Amino acid sequence: MTDDRLRRILIHPGFHKTGTSSIQHFLWINRAALTPHVAILQLRHLKPVAQLCMSFSRNINPLMLADLVEPLDAALADFGPGPGDTRDIVVSCEALSGHCPGWPGVLDFSAAPYTATVLAGYFAERFPGADIFLVYSTREPETWLRSAWGHHLFGQRLKQGFEDFAAWHRNGADLTAAVLAVAEAIAPVQVFSLPIEESATHPLGPGGALLELIDLPEDLRLSLQPVGHGNRGPQEALAAEYLALNRAPLTDPEVKARKAHLAEQAKVGGWVTSAED
Repeated sequence: MTDDRLRRILIHPGFHKTGTSSIQHFLWINRAALTPHVAILQLRHLKPVAQLCMSFSRNINPLMLADLVEPLDAALADFGPGPGDTRDIVVSCEALSGHCPGWPGVLDFSAAPYTATVLAGYFAERFPGADIFLVYSTREPETWLRSAWGHHLFGQRLKQGFEDFAAWHRNGADLTAAVLAVAEAIAPVQVFSLPIEESATHPLGPGGALLELIDLPEDLRLSLQPVGHGNRGPQEALAAEYLALNRAPLTDPEVKARKAHLAEQAKVGGWVTSAED
């Protein structure tokens, strides 16, 4: 990074089920190459911050967000750029927009404008003069609904079939509207959308598409390793098995164990390397 341009701070706070796992896995496996140029903060660095944002999304009490400052300070002190370190900063953690809709008590991404306002303001105060912008990865509503339903079938005791789930959460699936709500809330801070339908076509995948917004040396870009498909949800037959288990007269630990066994057999939830794509 040269001294003749502003430090860039890229905040990627979601949305869930839009390639975020791929982006974060890409950043992680390439961290050795990226670290001299970019300070990277992910969920592993931001767990207390993420927990507060997820709690906030269940009740939308703005007073809760005042508590974000202390854990953000701690994360920067432990993992962020120190004094005299002028690297760009990339923050990627979908939990910064709260829980994924479909979690109990969460219908949509209405928490996102509030958390975005706090995040943008926090980084503007800590890094005066920096070029701060937010990027939200998005997805077409129908495929997002299907992915979110499969995610919750596995992650909790969801008993709704897809049609009922989709009817209940259709408004929350309009991620374009959610991005516009954030942009209106934090103007004039720049807000970008990154549709997975486009980012997935980048030679390095969604993570590479995200880093196009950061000024990196071309030889570094060429050296970065792509990742394959990760954290994929269940296909139709497996989703039906999850749903049947969620509805069965079994204890929660029994259901969790059986779903984990089915997922392992079907090889879902892990990673497919780029060589296997």
